[in-house]
Amino acid sequence: MNIGSFMPARSVWGPAIAQLRKEFSEHTWCEGLTAESPEISSLDLIIAGRIPASVFSAAVKLKALFQPFTGVNHLPSETILERGVEVYNVHSNAFDVAERALAMTLAFYGRVIEYHNDLKNEIWHGFWVSRGAEDNWDSIYGRTCTILGTGAIGQELAKLLKAFSCKVYGWRRSRGTDVPEHFDAVLPSLKEALDAAEILFVALPATGETEGLISKDLLMDMKGKFLVNVGRGSIVDEEGLYEALNGGILKGAAVDTWYTYPKTGVVGAPSRYPIHRLSNVILSPHVGGSTNQATRKSVEDTLQNIRTYLKTGRGIWRADLRKMY
Repeated sequence: MNIGSFMPARSVWGPAIAQLRKEFSEHTWCEGLTAESPEISSLDLIIAGRIPASVFSAAVKLKALFQPFTGVNHLPSETILERGVEVYNVHSNAFDVAERALAMTLAFYGRVIEYHNDLKNEIWHGFWVSRGAEDNWDSIYGRTCTILGTGAIGQELAKLLKAFSCKVYGWRRSRGTDVPEHFDAVLPSLKEALDAAEILFVALPATGETEGLISKDLLMDMKGKFLVNVGRGSIVDEEGLYEALNGGILKGAAVDTWYTYPKTGVVGAPSRYPIHRLSNVILSPHVGGSTNQATRKSVEDTLQNIRTYLKTGRGIWRADLRKMY
C-alpha cells in the first residue's frame, strides 16, 4: 500500500514514520506531503491533522485516514462516508483536557489570576494586610457538579473531582442505565442535569445534536452557576453566554473552546461579543489537550492504530462520522 503522511517531518513524526517504514518495509511511505503533492492520487492510507477537503477529492484510492486527535467535525464527512473511507482517531489527551477544566475552575474559585495580577502591581489581599472575610477565596470542596458528556474526558474529570469530595452527576445524549465509575448518577434529562449543578462542565463533541444545546434561554435560567466549556464553542449559545455573564446571572465561566479564531497570525478576539473583557471569565486559547505528555501519547496511540490496521486490516479506535466522534 501507499501511505502518505501530512505531519511535519521535522518533528516527533519524523522518527515515528521512520520506525513504521522499518517495521513495514513492504509498503511505500511518503512523508511531508502538502495539498499540492502529486502522490495524493495514489495513496491508500493518509496520516494527517487538518488538511484541505481537496486532498480527499484527489485521494481517489483512499481507504483509511489516521489522525492524532479526537475531533472529526473538521472533516468532509459526506464525501468520506459516501466513499467508505474509514477514519481512525485517538483519545490520548482526555486526562489533560480534564486537568485543564479543573485547573480553570480552581483558578476562578481560588481568585488565582486576580491575586496574581494585583500582587504584580504590589497590591495585597488577605489576612496579612488586615483584610476581612470579603477578601477570602473559595474552595470547591463538596460542591455539586454536572458533567455533560460521560466519555473519556468526562470520566477522567469525574475522577479528579472526587478528590475534592464533589457530588458528580453526568448527562449524555445516548440512553443507557450504566453509571460510569466516579459518577454518583447519570441524570435522564438535560434540565435535571443543569438544575442539579453548581458547577457545570461541558465535555461533549461538536455534532448536529449538540450545536446550541445550551441555549440562551437555558443560560438565562442558570443563576449563580459556574460554567466550564472544554467541549466546543458551538455547544453554548454565544450571545446568551455573554449576556448571562455580563448580567450577573452566571457566577462565572471558564472557556477553552471558542467561537472565532484568527484566520491568520495569532491575534484576534475569541468571540463576536466581548466575553474576554469580562472580569468573571477564565480564558484559555483552546489548548486543553496541548500538553507535551498528550502529544507524545497521541503519536504512540496513532502508531498503534496504524500498526494494527496494517497487520489486521482494521485499526483500534475508529471514529463514527455519523455521530461525529
